[in-house]
Amino acid sequence: MSRRIKLEEMLAAEPDDAFLNYALALELAKEDRGAALARLADMNARFPEHVPAYFRRGQILAETGDLAGAREVLTAGIRAASKTGDDHAAAEMQELLSSL
Repeated sequence: MSRRIKLEEMLAAEPDDAFLNYALALELAKEDRGAALARLADMNARFPEHVPAYFRRGQILAETGDLAGAREVLTAGIRAASKTGDDHAAAEMQELLSSL
């Protein structure tokens, strides 16, 4: 059984688990970036304090050439990181944002 299927099964039992949602998004990014972006966008809406979801979404958007989208997501992620006190993540996102 694939890791993706296992994660989907666990999410069926615990759909509001931010970690499981993020883990599935990372698996999806290997196969289907569109699905990964959709999962991460959903996470940004449902779990606004989950800072890694903003960062990964921004990275994927940048990798696919959507620089405007990446800038928007990274800016929101920096705000979320600042609210949660995650200065390290905020700095990493700022570095990526500055490189775009």
